[in-house]
Amino acid sequence: MKYSVSVNSGPALGTALAPQRPKPVREQAELPSHILEPAWEGTRVLVRIGQVGPRFVGYDGPVDGPRELFDAIQAETHARSAILDGILVADWEDDRDLEVDQQGNAFTRSLPRRQIFSAFDLLEVDGDPLLEVPLLERKRHLEGLLTPSPNVRLTAYVTRGLRAWRETLTGLGFKRVVLKDWNSPYSPGQTASSWLVVDKLNPPKMK
Repeated sequence: MKYSVSVNSGPALGTALAPQRPKPVREQAELPSHILEPAWEGTRVLVRIGQVGPRFVGYDGPVDGPRELFDAIQAETHARSAILDGILVADWEDDRDLEVDQQGNAFTRSLPRRQIFSAFDLLEVDGDPLLEVPLLERKRHLEGLLTPSPNVRLTAYVTRGLRAWRETLTGLGFKRVVLKDWNSPYSPGQTASSWLVVDKLNPPKMK
């Protein structure tokens, strides 16, 4: 499927492209026009679909990743070529279902842990670079491009109720959250203050 974007079509982005780095902060007041995402524990990578060169690229260059997982990401990406940004999450375990044995005792079945990829941004699709496209529009393209599956996820986010959702994420085991300006472009390889990794999210500042 071809997407119409608000930038001119051009050559594919180069293999030297590196992920944009978020700025870490201990405390941050809730900001308007920002989204909130969970801060996954794992390996940050760009996944390069349908392109020559490395499949996974991190902050410092190519990253080794499972071929089976790359094949799953490629199968769920509905484009000839694309560059996705996200996290390789190791040791993932699905939610356990409560079961009952023959004696009527309740138990949860242990499930094997595995590696998954959780995508949260899209930098290029079918040769069209999206770096100057606002974050929320890039996310909408990503949601139309990638079909979630057991091993390939779309990172959830909210645009309101940020502090309340931060408490929900903390209850799910996430230690930090990411606050992102929804109008921000993407700056490959740079540390951008438009993306903040936050330990504690405070109420909005009073004017």
